Amino acid sequence: MELKVTPYEQPAIIDFNFDELKQELTERVHVYKTAVYDDNQIKQAKADRADLNRLKKALNDERIRREKDYLKPFNEFKDKINEIIKIIDEPVAVIDQQIKEYEDRLKEEKRIAIEEFFINEIKENLATMPPEWLKFDRIFDNRWLNASVSMTGVKKEITDKVTRINEDVQTLQDLPEFGFEAVAVYKDTLDINKALNEARRMSDIQKAKAEAERIAAEKAAQEEQAKQEPTPEPEPVPFEETPAPKEPKMWVEFRAELTTTQAKELKAFFDERGILFEAVRR
Repeated sequence: MELKVTPYEQPAIIDFNFDELKQELTERVHVYKTAVYDDNQIKQAKADRADLNRLKKALNDERIRREKDYLKPFNEFKDKINEIIKIIDEPVAVIDQQIKEYEDRLKEEKRIAIEEFFINEIKENLATMPPEWLKFDRIFDNRWLNASVSMTGVKKEITDKVTRINEDVQTLQDLPEFGFEAVAVYKDTLDINKALNEARRMSDIQKAKAEAERIAAEKAAQEEQAKQEPTPEPEPVPFEETPAPKEPKMWVEFRAELTTTQAKELKAFFDERGILFEAVRR
């Protein structure tokens, strides 16, 4: 089957007074563009607008008519071509479906073979032993099912992936702290950077908590020590006796009848009080 198109003549060029109309309109448009109509010339302005619109409509109507005449044979040709294409599309759809089913079957068979390789052959190689939690769907790449990707290439990619995962897990397990939590994050993401960041985050939290607890313990110890120490009594303020105002002294003469002992005692009293005395001479 092949398309055979009968020779035909291309439509002739439609000729009209293009140059004449263009020249005349160019001159008139310049006049219209620079014209200024006053209130008494509005009627003329409307007439000029109507003339231009009539010419515009005549041109457009002729273009549409000629366009329909020119496109009529083409549209008939187009409709017939589309009718033939529609007839072709029906068996193509049936064939496509069968091809798709065949390709899907090959892809499913390849997927099964790939999974068997992961489950059986990979686990037999201790160097690439995948963790128990690692399922086939976690590493599966739909690109592997394409016919352009060989099984040899797929097996190498799987081996490389599993080897890397084992190495990552070992790295995380060897962390000095929070290795378990880091592995948990890795199981969810298969991203060692995210797992390491989580371990680092938890370590920072632990350090901050330990520092806060240390500060709180020191503060509590200081408060407890302050409770146990006796409160020092305030030192007594030394009492300073206010000296009595100094009285003026004067000489007083008197005579007393005393024994010798009494005279000595009186003298001692005077000395103790700082009283000056002297004998009265007659």
